[in-house]
Amino acid sequence: MKKLNALIGSTQTHSEFSTTSNSIVLKFKDQTVIPFDHGDGKIWVTAKESAKLLGYANAKSVTNLYNSNSDEFTASMTEVITTVTSGKTMGCNNLKTKIRIFSLRGLHLLGLLAETPVAKDLRRWALDLMDKESGGLVADTRLTLQQMQNIVATVWKSSNEDSSDAGRRLRKRQDDLPVLQKAQKLVDEIGQIPFEFIGGGKLGIQ
Repeated sequence: MKKLNALIGSTQTHSEFSTTSNSIVLKFKDQTVIPFDHGDGKIWVTAKESAKLLGYANAKSVTNLYNSNSDEFTASMTEVITTVTSGKTMGCNNLKTKIRIFSLRGLHLLGLLAETPVAKDLRRWALDLMDKESGGLVADTRLTLQQMQNIVATVWKSSNEDSSDAGRRLRKRQDDLPVLQKAQKLVDEIGQIPFEFIGGGKLGIQ
């Protein structure tokens, strides 16, 4: 299913990243960085993590830095999201907390605005990650229509074979179906796109 997920753009992998429990683990100098999972396959870091990377004592310094220059940040650079933490251990309801997160572009801008000794290194690190993140997307989309059709056909065959094996495989089959159907729809739609030739004429891919 890895190739299929790459085909529909739902996953993204980089060989230089290590993973633990499906989470990307990054290294900056002697720090281990676990990005915030925003569900979009992109690398995001919290204000608290950003503060550590910039050498600040706490997240308030990053918050102040952002507030003083908020007009320079776009929606793709930063967001405020609500996290939910279970309160069972404290005998109370779930706890909701609002936190600010930054994309790699947002982190790079923080590095430009900050005046800490490590800011320059962080900017370079963020730029390298942006290149790798962008490169991963390009690599995943360099497939011919025939290759995409072959990927979908192979996974359909594998999934159908799995469903003939009772019990534990049935659940896997049910999990595969939404992804398979989405990929099949995507490939079918691409096959119907007419391509215009220089000098006139069109060709629909079959």
